[in-house]
Parts: sequence; structure tokens; C-alpha cells
Amino acid sequence: MKLDLVHDEVERPWRPAAEIRRLAEELVAGTGPVDGELQIVLTDDATLLELNREYRKKDCPTDVLSFSYLSDHEGARAALLGGESAKKYADPHSGGEETVLVGQVLISLETVRERPAREGRDFDEEILFLMTHGLLHVLGYDHVDDEQAAEMEERERELFAPILDEYRAIRGGGRP
Repeated sequence: MKLDLVHDEVERPWRPAAEIRRLAEELVAGTGPVDGELQIVLTDDATLLELNREYRKKDCPTDVLSFSYLSDHEGARAALLGGESAKKYADPHSGGEETVLVGQVLISLETVRERPAREGRDFDEEILFLMTHGLLHVLGYDHVDDEQAAEMEERERELFAPILDEYRAIRGGGRP
């Protein structure tokens, strides 16, 4: 799968370093439909607040929102994660493009920066984790009940652990 990493045009206190961009590309390239493209948008609280209000009826900003452009794919999420083609789940009006836009993951840099670190992760690690979390939502994973949450958390660990290890090795953190 291909990655389209978009840094919103508004001034932000952080821009992804080359290693973050590369690790995000590595995460996405090794995951998901071979003919898919995932757009990750790094943006602000105002954008996520507006979208959270409109689509989730929640009047608060959030750290990450995911929008899947696939349909009837939830039962095939493991196959999609493993590289199955996204074409049979794509909008029939997508025009038969070579690459299918499977979805968007929007991350509020403000929310991530302002909250305390989770699970000992630094800011960059948290951004990489949210990319992983959002990717799984796009492919049909969810955490609405305990069973689904356990499955999603297992997939997050499988995908995120090698990326985190590589990031920490690059940064010299030494924590595998």
C-alpha cells in the first residue's frame, strides 16, 4: 500500500522528520492492500473538532479520526491487512484506478502534544502509533466491544512493535 502523508498548510509546531516519514511509509507499504493508498493528514484540533462534531456527534477535539472509503470489507479485514486487493471493496464510481484510496487518517498534532505521554512513548512514537491505530480502523478493525478491542490491540502490537523498535534504534533510545 502507498502512503500520502499530508502536513496541513496551517503553521504547526512539528513537522515529521525524515525518519518518521520513512517509518510511516514502511508501516503502510508492508500493510494493507497492494493496490491501496492511505492518506494521513497531520492537522489541528479545530479540524478534528469539526469532523468529530459532524461524523461522531461529539463536541470535542480528539487525537485521531479515521475514514474508510471501502465498503462491506469488515469481514475481510485480516485479508486486507495481509495484502488482498482493495478493488472489490472500492466505490464502484472510483473509475477503475490502478490505486484505490482506501481511506484517511487525520491526527491532531495539538491534542497529541498537549496530553501526557501514553505508555512511555514520546511525541514522535505517539504519532507513529496513531498512524497504526488509524490504519487498522480504515481496514475495518474496531474496539466497540472487548473481543474486538482485544483483536485490534493484538494487531496494533504486531504492526507497531517493529516500527517502534526501529525508531528507537535510529534515535539511540536503546529500548526495544
